[in-house]
Amino acid sequence: MDPLLLKVKKTETDSFSVNYFKYSGSFPGLWHYHSEYELTLIVKSSGTRFVGDHIDRYNENDLIFIGKNLAHTWKSDSSKEKNQSSEALVIHFKKDFLGKSFFATPELYAIEQFLQLSQRGIKIMGKTQTAVIDQMYHIQTLSGVDKLIKLLQILSLLADSKELTLLSSEGYNVSINENTNDRLNKVHAYIRNNFKSSIRLIDAADIANMSPTAFSRYFKQRMQKPFSQFVNELKVGYACKLLMLHKFSIQQICFECGFHNVSNFNKQFKSFTELSPKQFQLKHRSMYFQASQYQLQENNLADKDPT
Repeated sequence: MDPLLLKVKKTETDSFSVNYFKYSGSFPGLWHYHSEYELTLIVKSSGTRFVGDHIDRYNENDLIFIGKNLAHTWKSDSSKEKNQSSEALVIHFKKDFLGKSFFATPELYAIEQFLQLSQRGIKIMGKTQTAVIDQMYHIQTLSGVDKLIKLLQILSLLADSKELTLLSSEGYNVSINENTNDRLNKVHAYIRNNFKSSIRLIDAADIANMSPTAFSRYFKQRMQKPFSQFVNELKVGYACKLLMLHKFSIQQICFECGFHNVSNFNKQFKSFTELSPKQFQLKHRSMYFQASQYQLQENNLADKDPT
């Protein structure tokens, strides 16, 4: 099942939204995406978090930043007592809520870079987590200019932090960083247009107008990973996306993603996800069953946050 596109509501007097959601029992657990960036603090709940093709446990104080149009949900543990609430504090904003060129200004370059990274989803940890949680509780009490300034302070904290972990794989939300130089953009475009077939380092080097040895060194320095690893991550990320649709066999997905045999596909897939393709698919199945039930009731969810 594809994730649902949902519209995030805000008041006419606000350019972005800050909401505290409280549910009796579990979160709705709706697999969805939206055009807004999202910062979510889990105040009370535990369960499984899904961000793109990433799956992990979550507990109270889980703090996650979600990029625009990145599918996600939090699925509460089924053992949760019905009289126990699930609570979350959530901030939503669009990139252009202060004007189309606002984040392109030199002073906000670090925040612009952070927003680019968030297309994979980001887990916030350590001292940054503690500081941002304090600021999120504070922003609930503010209004007007003070509320806006507080959001920018939160984004500045995140942009300057080294205590961040990327969640979803490179291949799940395929995009090109417009701030990367033109040479690397051309290589990215070549990889993304051809990763379903054979991709050779020598061809990528030729596109970059470099020798294979120099290109290999350049690519690893810029991308923080070898060329072959980057290509395999794209393939596995795309495989995750197809597996989550539950429409194709594992063998079909193997060849669709550019792997030449199922054995190598399973090996590469497990090296990146720590799960076999079948295990990955089964882990998502319960989430999709729940999402399908909510899809049938979509009109009734219009005023709810689908955390």
